[in-house]
Amino acid sequence: KVQVKDYSPSNIFKRHLSEMLGVISDTERLANDLSSADLIPYPVKDDVITTNVSRYHKASKLLNEIERPLRVFNKPEILNSYCEVLKKQENPALTRIANDMLKELELVNKKVELGEQR
Repeated sequence: KVQVKDYSPSNIFKRHLSEMLGVISDTERLANDLSSADLIPYPVKDDVITTNVSRYHKASKLLNEIERPLRVFNKPEILNSYCEVLKKQENPALTRIANDMLKELELVNKKVELGEQR
């Protein structure tokens, strides 16, 4: 039986991390949108936009920065905020992943409300 804690915001994000790395195409836009929403610090955005490294490396840096507060605080609101930015990227694969994460989060919230936390 899967435990509710296995579906923490941090674990939900981690389960989709590899797939997100493969589909993020516009790292500069994502960095700008995350920074505009105060979800990553400006130096990270600046680094992603100005550094001459691969798209994969930039995507990895952004996703690592997103994962940090999820690991520390593990709050559903944080994952929800990230998912909303991901959905605005005009990238069908990212939108699907964000929607999948939100559905998992909603399922967990329903289980917790029903007292299935054990």
